[in-house]
Amino acid sequence: MAVVGAGAAGLVAAIFAASQGADVLLIERTADGGRKILISGGGRCNVLPSVPAPERFVTDSPAHLMRGMLKSWPLHEQRAFFERDLGIPLALEEASGKLFPQSNRARDVRDGLVALARDRGVRLQFDTLVTGIVASAPGFTLRTPAGEITAMRVILATGGLSVPATGSDGTGLRIAETFGHRMVETYPALTPLLGNPAAGHTALAGVSLNARLRAKSGRRAVETSGGFLFTHRGYSGPSVLDISHVVTRHPDVASGFSGAEASAKAASRTIRAQWSPLGVREWTARFDAPSASVASLLGRHVPARLAEQLMTEAGVPADRRTSSLRRSERTALIDKLTSYELPVIGDEGYKKAEVTGGGVALDAINQRTLESKRCPGLYLCGEILDAFGPIGGHNFAWAWATGRAAGLAATEPS
Repeated sequence: MAVVGAGAAGLVAAIFAASQGADVLLIERTADGGRKILISGGGRCNVLPSVPAPERFVTDSPAHLMRGMLKSWPLHEQRAFFERDLGIPLALEEASGKLFPQSNRARDVRDGLVALARDRGVRLQFDTLVTGIVASAPGFTLRTPAGEITAMRVILATGGLSVPATGSDGTGLRIAETFGHRMVETYPALTPLLGNPAAGHTALAGVSLNARLRAKSGRRAVETSGGFLFTHRGYSGPSVLDISHVVTRHPDVASGFSGAEASAKAASRTIRAQWSPLGVREWTARFDAPSASVASLLGRHVPARLAEQLMTEAGVPADRRTSSLRRSERTALIDKLTSYELPVIGDEGYKKAEVTGGGVALDAINQRTLESKRCPGLYLCGEILDAFGPIGGHNFAWAWATGRAAGLAATEPS
């Protein structure tokens, strides 16, 4: 059996396949594998979330298939695997709800998985790029620059297109497509967004706060909350990354339309921000204060530089007091505070995206075994599949769960 790709899903797939007695060859294009593991969580590796959130996953495939794949290996069992089998105790970061290795070293996670794979008998072949896979009778032929490799069964765990510096170039997606799988158009997900320079937000670079963002993705309402960061190029932070797919999945959504149709399409990509926990009613009550500085009032709830920017955009003079605040000024300012339209013109792309959206449609594979419906003996797992979750370890949970399922199923008798 051959497993192609020694990332999160591939390593786990190889471990579980070998644990069932299979002769497993794990093929990896880089010199060491698991490079996304190494950079995740700022080098700490947020191994798992503490609470599952299947409802926050994004897929264009039937959602019940995604939920079933996630539930195949519950979080408590995944945690037990890392702590018992790998000997890596995990610690909860209360503020974020993420589980990190107690050592706060992502390398411990990657090295632990590689070591366990070797211990279970997996043969690792690094610095080997699989350029194509052909179904042969029996089994498969894997093409590499160094020659051909034959295998009775193949698990494809090559990842997507995100962070190409780690070795992700979409080769696996192209291979999957050659077998006739239904493919969902790919797009960068969990990626920073670019702002419009004309909006004058450059001066806000470095300003951070907790914000609530909302948008529509087709007919679905999307809402995120958490850290928000103004950058020199636009916006980042957890709340931004988790909603970025609204922009990235259909970047030219309004092209080819005119008039009302174009406006409606553009509106479907609009992201609005609420800059504090206060809503319209709460801000209205605060502006009813007898005589207070508007700037000081805003400064209690949002960073001073952002407060100044919002007042300028709302046409409120810097020295305005609540007692002299005009109705039109108050209405405009409350709108900026609670429903601010972010001037987004694009995104940072796959270079900074944490995951790839789209990929192999989930209904193209068996929900339990992850075996291809188009090509028996071929299994697919991890980021190559059409599903991704929010930041915070959810995408690792997806990789671990689908990798395990594929590894176990690939050892079952035909």
